[in-house]
This record gives sequence, structure tokens and C-alpha cells, in this order.
Amino acid sequence: MENNNQNFDFEKYVQAVKSAIEKAPLRSEDSVEVSDIWVITSLPIDLILECLKREEMKLPPTVSKVVFNKRVILKNPEYKGKTEGG
Repeated sequence: MENNNQNFDFEKYVQAVKSAIEKAPLRSEDSVEVSDIWVITSLPIDLILECLKREEMKLPPTVSKVVFNKRVILKNPEYKGKTEGG
């Protein structure tokens, strides 16, 4: 049973990180910084990084990647890019 509770808790954290990504400012190349997610959620950095590794973590189509210390942590295969004027 404990494992199920752990998964349930992770789902809540993953949802919090997803929500923060949607609220976070877009940086260069439409990326989001882990530090911005941290400011929005107040979750520990390690927990944010763990959430980003989860299979259920999907980025919005407007976000190309999530970056931490200048390293790409998560890329978005469904990134649409800017299609203005196109």
C-alpha cells in the first residue's frame, strides 16, 4: 500500500510542476528554467528534477525544453515553435 501512496503523492507533485511550467516565463529558445519552477512551487529542486523525469510529465506545446544549470533536463518532442507570419 505504501507504494501506491508514494505514486499518488508523486502525481500531485507532477501536477504542481506542470502547472508551474505553464505559469513560468519563457526564456531563450522558449525554454523554462528549473529555478523559475522552484520559485513558483517552493518544491525542493531534487523533487522538481524527479518529477521532470517521470513518464507522465508532458510539456505544453509552447515550451521547447526545461533547463537546469545550462543543461537540458527535458526536451519537448511536440514543441511547435513560433509560427507567426507563416
